[in-house]
Amino acid sequence: MAVHSLWRRTPGGGASPFAKDIPAHLMLREVGDILGQYSETLLVNEAGKELLVRKIDQRAPRAALGVAEVGERDAVTAWLQLVPDVLDRQVVWLATAHLARGEDAPQWGEIKRATGAKLTPRSLGWRYAKALAGLLCRMHGVPARHAKAVAAGGVSVMWLAA
Repeated sequence: MAVHSLWRRTPGGGASPFAKDIPAHLMLREVGDILGQYSETLLVNEAGKELLVRKIDQRAPRAALGVAEVGERDAVTAWLQLVPDVLDRQVVWLATAHLARGEDAPQWGEIKRATGAKLTPRSLGWRYAKALAGLLCRMHGVPARHAKAVAAGGVSVMWLAA
């Protein structure tokens, strides 16, 4: 699941859709201009005045990837090509992204909306388990016909780390 943080740190694809030649130094900032969560605190200065201070919680800065990290990112992502079905590949990628964010379980309803699948959230969970089991079987040289039995026994994402 560390591959998701490597992809987040990958440069490119984040180009601004706005013009770069605007007089940004003349703009006045307002609440809501910057996306993210913010908190407000009242501080009292030396003169006794109360000042409203806003603290914005932002994402961590993106550190550049090293050569070894690029290789690791590409190798781990190549495992997804072992999942033959495109929808299953999307489901595996999105579900592991939920787990990489620290969630207890993937949000199947959200994954259903993101993929546009006409399946129930429970069916998406089954496809995820079956795809992981098939991936596990392929990586360890077990015939793919055993994937359904492995999925029924409960596949954990942690098995892939072993």
